[in-house]
Amino acid sequence: MNVRQERHLIERVIHLLRILDENGIEPDNIREENFSKELVSLEDREGFPETCEFLRFMDEIPGGFLIYFAEGDGQIIYVNQSLLNIFQCKTRKEFRQLTGNTFRGVVHPEDWDEVNKSIKRQIFENKFDLDFVEYRIERRDGTVILVEDYGHYIKNEAVGDIFYVFIGESTDERKRQQTEQKRLLAEALGSANLAIKAKNAFLSNISHDMRTPLNAIFGFTSLAKAWIGEPEKVAGYLDRIDTASRQLLDMITKVLDISALSNAAGPAEVECDLCKTVREAYEFLMPQAKEKSLSFQLDCDSVKHNIIYADQGKLQQLVLSLANNAVTYTNSGGMVKISLTEKDELPNSYVVYNLVVEDNGIGIGEEFLGRIFEPFSREKNSTLSGVHGIGLGLTIAKSIVDMMHGNIEVKSVVNEGSTFTVGLTFRAQPLHDASREEEVFSGTSLRILVVEDNEINLEIETELLERMGFTVEPAENGKIALDKVACASPGDYDLVIMDLQMPVMDGWQASAAIRQLEDPTLAHIPIIALSADILASNKGRAMECGIDACLSKPLDFTLLLEAIEKIAKR
Repeated sequence: MNVRQERHLIERVIHLLRILDENGIEPDNIREENFSKELVSLEDREGFPETCEFLRFMDEIPGGFLIYFAEGDGQIIYVNQSLLNIFQCKTRKEFRQLTGNTFRGVVHPEDWDEVNKSIKRQIFENKFDLDFVEYRIERRDGTVILVEDYGHYIKNEAVGDIFYVFIGESTDERKRQQTEQKRLLAEALGSANLAIKAKNAFLSNISHDMRTPLNAIFGFTSLAKAWIGEPEKVAGYLDRIDTASRQLLDMITKVLDISALSNAAGPAEVECDLCKTVREAYEFLMPQAKEKSLSFQLDCDSVKHNIIYADQGKLQQLVLSLANNAVTYTNSGGMVKISLTEKDELPNSYVVYNLVVEDNGIGIGEEFLGRIFEPFSREKNSTLSGVHGIGLGLTIAKSIVDMMHGNIEVKSVVNEGSTFTVGLTFRAQPLHDASREEEVFSGTSLRILVVEDNEINLEIETELLERMGFTVEPAENGKIALDKVACASPGDYDLVIMDLQMPVMDGWQASAAIRQLEDPTLAHIPIIALSADILASNKGRAMECGIDACLSKPLDFTLLLEAIEKIAKR
């Protein structure tokens, strides 16, 4: 195309654009049949298809393109779709509002003087080549980017002097964006690799460490059967089965705990005894410590404000995670100590506590300390360390500390031991009256309705309760239990132990229905629920159904007796 043809085409384009502007028509999807004879005269229609085709072509090219008048601030005549995309504008109306529909409004104010000098040079000096200039623009979302501008000036008496300009993001800007994209991609790949490593470590640890207690359970069960006539041997095998079962349960519990913590809304604060909570965790781990002949110590004598408001379950879980880690990784004959002290008293009845768990165990290498709280991380696998676990205990501890807005620090030396220090702040009550003696539990004559659909579980629960002196009546599902309670006389049942997941009618429905019975004595029979699903959300649902206490499966008989004792006293 020669200069004359170029100018003639530009004249037709500008003439058409003026017609569109005067009639409030956007230059999108231009077709000849869309224009009546009144809008475009017969002489205007000469070359009309070529003009429409040119505008459609300019709208589809990948780079930004605009035409503007050379005089004044440079009123814009036309912008293509790619330029709208660069400015993050969906419509030409948005672009006009953003720029004031002038070329000066396109350029960042701080760069206008230099760009204006370039425009003047183009007009007076460079009449045949495309002029090049770089400047910044501000997009609709407020971000500022650098663009490259290739413009050409046309002097035209018919339509006025104009510039047509090709605009694109500058090479430097593209390089910056590419560098940023590469950085983000590298971070994403790094995170993905860490996740893959964590997954592989988890699968490797759990496949080995779960098979070990399972092999023990199957093996010692076979031996117990073979020596069924030798009570002492069978008792020893049963002890080993019990130990392996607890190892397996501990692994499963940790996986469920970390899943529950990741979805937890936050700690539920209730009144609880801090020292008692720590002591219960200590007593729970005592058998494991005795088995390894450890010096297992607890010191919370200096705590004055023991009644606090906190999430008791999470707090006990924190102590168990840290103390269990110490007991697990301390060799036979070693020392583990749990210390609880008050550090500071703050205004509004808040108290700062320090929980310290120290041991003289195998210790942690300095290079691993930075990753010690990562999920599924273990410094050595169980084959090398001789210790079973899936690397979640410390992750759970760190998650709970973060949830309680506390802090946790660790100091460790290989072959010398580790010390974990946790700082927590709780709202406390005045000193608990320790002089009040608790009543001795004498409720072993209670009549208990045990609701359980699994025959093995029902047999175990019935025999254990009856050996303790309770009177037990079974029910195979919630519907049978509801019918038994509804037809009972006051005093027939003192307590219901209710499984939650059952056919016909589950424990949720049965408990709620019992609470709706007309006889108030029957409607208020205490209910203890047993569930394999230990998530906190289900404990809340249990309360809504009128359940008095909710315990997890496998059944811890000691905890069940404590729950029965509390209900009996109440």
